[in-house]
Amino acid sequence: MEYFHYYRSWMYDRTYPGRRGLKPNFEEGVKGFITWAFAQECCLSEGGVRCPCLKCECRPIISDPEEVERHLKRRGFIKNYWVWTYNGEQLPSNVQRTTTTHASSSRSHMEHREEFSLISDMVGDAFGVNVTYDEPQDFDQEELPNEEAQKFYQLLQEMNTPLFEGSSDSKLSMCVRLLAAKSNWNVPDQCLEFFAKMMLDATPTKDNLPTSFYDAKRLVSKLGSEVRKIDCCTNGCMLFYDNEFGTNDGSLEECKFCKSPRYKVRSKAINRKQKHVAVKSMFYLPIIPRLKRMFASMHSASQMTWHHTNQTSSGTMRHPSDGAAWKHFDMIHPDFAAEPRNVRLGLCSDGFTPYVQASGSGYSCWPVIVTPYNLPPEMCMTKPYMFLTCLIPGPKSPKAGIDVYLQPLIDDLKRLWIGEWTYDISCKQNFTMRAALMWTINDFPAYGMLSGWGTHGKMGCPHCMEHSHAFTLEKGGKSSWFDCHRRFLPKDHVFRINKNDFKKGIRVTDLPPPRFSPGEVWNRVSELPKFTDYVSLRVGQLHSV
Repeated sequence: MEYFHYYRSWMYDRTYPGRRGLKPNFEEGVKGFITWAFAQECCLSEGGVRCPCLKCECRPIISDPEEVERHLKRRGFIKNYWVWTYNGEQLPSNVQRTTTTHASSSRSHMEHREEFSLISDMVGDAFGVNVTYDEPQDFDQEELPNEEAQKFYQLLQEMNTPLFEGSSDSKLSMCVRLLAAKSNWNVPDQCLEFFAKMMLDATPTKDNLPTSFYDAKRLVSKLGSEVRKIDCCTNGCMLFYDNEFGTNDGSLEECKFCKSPRYKVRSKAINRKQKHVAVKSMFYLPIIPRLKRMFASMHSASQMTWHHTNQTSSGTMRHPSDGAAWKHFDMIHPDFAAEPRNVRLGLCSDGFTPYVQASGSGYSCWPVIVTPYNLPPEMCMTKPYMFLTCLIPGPKSPKAGIDVYLQPLIDDLKRLWIGEWTYDISCKQNFTMRAALMWTINDFPAYGMLSGWGTHGKMGCPHCMEHSHAFTLEKGGKSSWFDCHRRFLPKDHVFRINKNDFKKGIRVTDLPPPRFSPGEVWNRVSELPKFTDYVSLRVGQLHSV
C-alpha cells in the first residue's frame, strides 16, 4: 500500500493554492489513468469506465474518455481511492480489505462502505492513526519499535480483526460508533448499555463485540485518547494536581491561597461512602500520545519532515518554515533543528458560548488548541491535526489566571523539550522526539491573557508602550488608537502627507517606536512581583474587606 501512496500522490494534489489552475502532474496522471482503465477487461465487458470522481463515485459507467477526463479535472478523485479496484486493479496480497477499498458495485454496499469510512476518518482524526494500518512484518531487517509502540500496534491489530469472515466492521469500529452516538445525539449511558447488550444477544460472534459502553470507552482510551479530569479552585487560584516538577497539590481539599473548599458540601443524609464531587473541574487531553501517534501512521509520519525537505529560497512565504522566526529559532537552537522530525507547535485559544441561555449572562468556555507546523500547508491547519488540549471551564473568562489552567500543558511541553522516545514508522526506527511551542494565535484580548500584557488603556499596544500616540475620546471617554499606524510606513509613503483621509490637517513625520532588546525587556519586568505574591496580596485584601 505504501507504493500506491507514494507513486500516486498526484491524485490528491490537483490544483495550486487558491485554485489557480490544475497542476501538470495531475493532468498527466488523469490521462494515464484513462488510458490504463479503458484497456482493462472489465471496461471492455461493461462497455465503459466507472468514473471515480467525487460525484459519480464509481457508480455510473461512462464510455466517453473525454467525459471521464472532464469529471476528474473538475471534481477530483473520490477519497482514498489509491488502489483502482473499481477499474480492474487488484489489491496487493499483503493488504487486507479495508474501508478504502470497494468490494461490490452495488449502491447499497457503497453506502455501507461510505458510512464505515466516516467512522475510519473519525478514528484517524482522534488518534492520528489510520485504522487500515498493517503491522510491520519484517522486523529483522528494520529497527524494532520501542515497547510502547509495539503494544499499540498489537492492540490496534487485535481490535481491527473483522467481526466475522467477510465483515468490514471490527470491535474498534463498533466502539467508535457507540462513542459517536453518545457525542452526536447525547444518548444516555443506560441506552448505550442496552444497545451493547442487544448486539451481544443478537449475534453469534460475541468475542469481538464490546460487552458494555464502559468496555468501549476503556478500549478507545488505550489507543492514546486519554482525558484527564483535574479539579481546580472555584476562584481559579490553583489546580489540585501532581507532577514531577515539584507540584504536589493533588491531595489537598482546599485552596492553599483563598481556602475555598475543593468538594461540594454534602448533607448528613447522604451516604459517606459516596464519592466527593468537585466544585469545579477542567479537562485536559495529553498532547504527547497524540504527537507520537502521528509518527505511528505512514500517512502522517512521512509528512512530518515536509518543512525540511521542501525548503526554498524563492522569497515567497508558503509556510511558517519560510519565515524569519523559524530560521531564527533554528539558529538559536541548532541541536533542535538538526533533527527534522522535532515538532514545532502553535497554540490558539479563545472563548465561546457553548449554549445560549434564555436569561442572564452567557457561559464562557475556553478551549486551547495546539497545531503541529511540521506538516505541509494543506494538512497543518485541517481538523485532524488541530488538537484540543485544554477545556477551561467558565462561567466567566479566566483572564490573567489562564496560566493556572495551562499548567498540565506546560508540564507536557517541558517533557517534550527534553524529549520522548518515539517510533517513526516511515523510517522504521526509534528516535527522541522533541517539541517547541513557537507561536500563539489569538485576538488582542486573548493576547493579553496569554502573555500577561495589559491590553487596556493608552499603553495597551505592546510595540509602542510609552511611545504610543493613543488619545481619549471626548464623548465616550475610551482610549483610541486611530491614526497611530502611519508612523510605521516608509518615510516617502504618500499616506504620511495625507491630510484628509486620516486626522484632519495632520502630517506624520515621526519614526516607529524603538524596538527593545531581550535584556532591556528583562530589566523592565525583573522588578515586578511574582504571580504567587500577587495572589497572596489579593487574598489578603479580600479578607480585610
